[in-house]
Formats: sequence, C-alpha cells, structure tokens
Amino acid sequence: MRCRFVIAAASAVYFVVQSTAFIQAADRKIEFNRDVRPILSNNCFLCHGPDQKTVGGGLRLDQRDSAVGKLESGHTAIVPNDISAGELVKRITSANPDEQMPPKASGKSLTPSDIETLKLWVAQGAEYQGHWSFLAAVRRDPPTTKFTNNVRNDIDRFVWAKLEQVGLEPSVEADKIALIRRATLDLTGLPPTPAEVDAFLADASPEAYERVVDRLLQSPRYGEHQGRIWLDAARYGDTH
Repeated sequence: MRCRFVIAAASAVYFVVQSTAFIQAADRKIEFNRDVRPILSNNCFLCHGPDQKTVGGGLRLDQRDSAVGKLESGHTAIVPNDISAGELVKRITSANPDEQMPPKASGKSLTPSDIETLKLWVAQGAEYQGHWSFLAAVRRDPPTTKFTNNVRNDIDRFVWAKLEQVGLEPSVEADKIALIRRATLDLTGLPPTPAEVDAFLADASPEAYERVVDRLLQSPRYGEHQGRIWLDAARYGDTH
C-alpha cells in the first residue's frame, strides 16, 4: 500500500510525500517519553522549550496546551490525528530553507527516522506524558517472539522481540571466559583475576554464572564503581 500526504507550504507550493514506510510503521505505538521527548529536547527545546527568554512565536513544545493551541501567528503547531493540518509536520518536512525546522542556523537537524516518529506521534493523537519519575510503573505483558528456544525468562522475550522487530538474529551464547570478563567489567570496572577465571571454568554447575554475579555484587569494588559513575555524572570529579 502507498499513502500520499499533500502538505501545503506557506508559499502555496505543494509537495507530495509518498511513504510506504510510514504505513508499515503505523501500528507502532509511539510513547512520548521514550520516543518523542528526546527528539524535541535535542532539536527543538532551545527555541520552543521551557526557557521563557528564548521561546519563539509563543510556541512551547514541552507543553501540550501550547503545542495544540493557536499561536501568535494564528496557526497551530500540532493538530492531533491530522499530520496535514499542523505547522510542525509541515515545517520539519519542508524543503524551503526559510520554513524548515529546525533552521540550519541552529546547527540542529532531524533524521528521517526522527521525522517519521514525529509524524506517527501526531497521527496517533500527539499524547504527552509527565516526567517518568511521576508516572506509576505499569507491568507489561512479555511480547511473543519466534526465538522461543533462546528464552530463559521474560526479559529475554523483550530482547528477542526487539531483535526480531529490527530483523536481527540472537547471537550465540558467549563462552565462559567472555561471560566472566563482561560481568566483572560491567559490575566492578575491573577485569577478573586469573584465579577468578579459573574458578569459574572449574564450576560446571548450572548456577555457576549466578554465583559469579552474586560475588561481584557483594564486592566493595562494585560499590566503588557505581559510586564513581554517579560522582562523574554529578560532576563531583574531573577524572576517574
């Protein structure tokens, strides 16, 4: 199937976007915090975000009331469920440098994937979400996947389903040396000692890997590593 969207530009020039991919992706549910907020934050909030000193045209894309309301120009940025009506989709798909958003002078640009995500979001109603920390956690049923032989728990189902969605196959399980090296580096920031590797190789029980993880989580090195990452993120230290 092919779908044709005719978008009117301000200069009365019309162009046609023929997007098979848009139709194929239309069943993908867009989530604001996961899919849309990062795009808007990285590319649009500088001029259309929470800083009142830099808001352009009275449009704040971080607030739904502003995004779907009438602007100072008389236009509306987003008309939920209609990608041909609002200025947002028209501007991000425009080939006219005087209309294109984000403008070249900003140094920002949207990828084709970003544009498709925003179009799907508008087509699905342009729902907003509050900050994730204020949203109640919701249990999601594990998705189905064709890689049933690789499933050991529900986390696997989410991972395999995503791989299946993007056309990838699960990798074969790593050997024991690679497993202990990855786990130790991830949890402590340090490589395993030769003695630790030898002990893991000698442990043929099904719980061998779980015992390694438990040991690493109980190690002071685990706390130091996690604390260092947090301190770096919080700008308490300039180096490791």
